[in-house]
Amino acid sequence: MKKFLVALLGVLLILSGCQSQAGNSAEKPNEKMDVKPPDRDLVKDGLPAFNEEVASLPKTDLEIWLAADYANEKPIQDAIEEFKTVYPNISVKTVGIEWGEMTNKVKLAVSSGAVPDMAHNHAFAFGAQGLAEPLDDLWNGWGEEDQFLPGGIEDVTWKGVKYGVPLDINTLIYLYNKKAFDEAGIKAAPKTLDELTEVSKKLTNKDKGQFGFVTNASGWSFFGNVIAEGTNILKFDGDNATANLNDPIVVETMKKYTDLALVHKSSPVPPPQERQTDHPVAMFGTGRAASFISGPWDIARIKDEFPDAYKNLATAVIPASEKGSVLGGGSLFVPKGSKNQVASFELMKWFVSDKYSIRLAKEMGRHPVKEHQYNDEFFNDPLLKPYIETLKYAQPYKLEAYPEANDAWGKALRSVFDGADVEKTLDNAQEVAEKAIKNAK
Repeated sequence: MKKFLVALLGVLLILSGCQSQAGNSAEKPNEKMDVKPPDRDLVKDGLPAFNEEVASLPKTDLEIWLAADYANEKPIQDAIEEFKTVYPNISVKTVGIEWGEMTNKVKLAVSSGAVPDMAHNHAFAFGAQGLAEPLDDLWNGWGEEDQFLPGGIEDVTWKGVKYGVPLDINTLIYLYNKKAFDEAGIKAAPKTLDELTEVSKKLTNKDKGQFGFVTNASGWSFFGNVIAEGTNILKFDGDNATANLNDPIVVETMKKYTDLALVHKSSPVPPPQERQTDHPVAMFGTGRAASFISGPWDIARIKDEFPDAYKNLATAVIPASEKGSVLGGGSLFVPKGSKNQVASFELMKWFVSDKYSIRLAKEMGRHPVKEHQYNDEFFNDPLLKPYIETLKYAQPYKLEAYPEANDAWGKALRSVFDGADVEKTLDNAQEVAEKAIKNAK
């Protein structure tokens, strides 16, 4: 009996080993699939042409990290699903990550060697920090750089090298409640920062709990006001950057902007939270504020979440002495160490294709990076006219390439809202920025 049990155990172990080997063979990472071109013209459908190189790849599992407010949106997921029907050899796992957390998570992933195959933020900043793979060879093979708006290309380029593909582009404009303006006898949107102050004071009604304007403590957003006043916090001579945080124009602009809340009481003091975008929308949408500065994504958000406020929504360029604003949007890049650059780059091309870029604009308020896509009738919306006009003069927020300087700038604005002296605070931030730029060389 004992011999029988020993023999039986041996058979079971052999069978178990066979099953284990069979399971492993079914999951070989280099297993090839016979992927054939689809029976339709992808280009006519507004998609990239069939890519034989991607089709010839072995089974590949992509993990992509997208901003949390993108990851599960229908245009994004539909693009992924259609991509997988054309390239069944490529699987895609999507992970949503808060925008502000992306930098630290990518840094940790790169240092640990467990990197995703695609991430979403500003590719130039990750390239500058050595956290992204250069993709010039794939861009050269694609040959469609001339279709992109220059600002989109800037978002992926650092010192002449492209580190990703721009996903969308945006800039900031002035959004206001035209009914509130009419009731206050204000005939037009303010055209300067001083006019914004006077209009906001006039629109503020303490008895009704209504503010004329909503400031926010985002260094990126406030940079739009700086550009609109004719200067920049980072200046370039070729590839050489110089910090300019305490420029007199910057000092004056920050004082006037923060005084809207601190002195004139025509804006609430921004709450001390990292994500600054929700508060102004909620204030405006519920009628507690008559105006704020934001981008076209909030036009779509107000339409969906606050339809009554949307009926009275109007837009204008940022009130300032010059033309311009911050150039925003986001881009996709391959974190340093990923071996799946070819498949990742192809999926990036699908996200910015005509079919899906227009859907990002219509359904998410995220606007295209390719110039010809603005010929779509969707962009005839009068609310978008100031946005499209401002886009011509917007400038990218390159300070993100230097994390310590970027942090100092954001903290400076927050400190001023908390009562610190503007000039002293910006002098201190300037010192930090100068050191950060020097150490990066």
